[in-house]
Amino acid sequence: MISAALAVLETNEQRNELSEFYERNQNRLFAIASEHLHNQQDSEDAIQEAFLRIADKPDKFFSLSRTEQSFYVSAIVRNVSVDMFNKKNKHQPNDISEDIVYNSETDLLENSLLEKISHDEILDFINNLPALQRNVLILTCLSELSISETAEILKISKSAVNQRLYLARKSIRAFIEERNNE
Repeated sequence: MISAALAVLETNEQRNELSEFYERNQNRLFAIASEHLHNQQDSEDAIQEAFLRIADKPDKFFSLSRTEQSFYVSAIVRNVSVDMFNKKNKHQPNDISEDIVYNSETDLLENSLLEKISHDEILDFINNLPALQRNVLILTCLSELSISETAEILKISKSAVNQRLYLARKSIRAFIEERNNE
């Protein structure tokens, strides 16, 4: 599936490493793409596009540790999938915001609170959260990693993950409620 991306790479070592990475992670990456696209062909296209982006700037990927590579590629696949979904379906920007906020077991807010806030406002707010809170939020809510997996990747305790996730959600809730009251 990633043959076009492999062809772009300059060395056999890079091709082998990227190919091995894909083999180890293809099911997880397909699940990430399918979560947004709900279609096998579109999901495969999203993964192909993600790997083409990686191959276009290989230094970034190859400079990362295995764990960081996994997070990096997951984020790219997710972003490509969301972009494809939005282009194909021309949904309102709120749809992505709701995915971000509701992609956990506990609903953060009522749907009505999100109606007045744009996708870009939510993403800007999340991007401006303290890095530790933002990383925990992305790993647990968007990448759907468990608390244990997130703790292992970030090299922090499970209780620290829970605390940072709580603070991130609390901040998002306050932001949305504040914007709703304006």
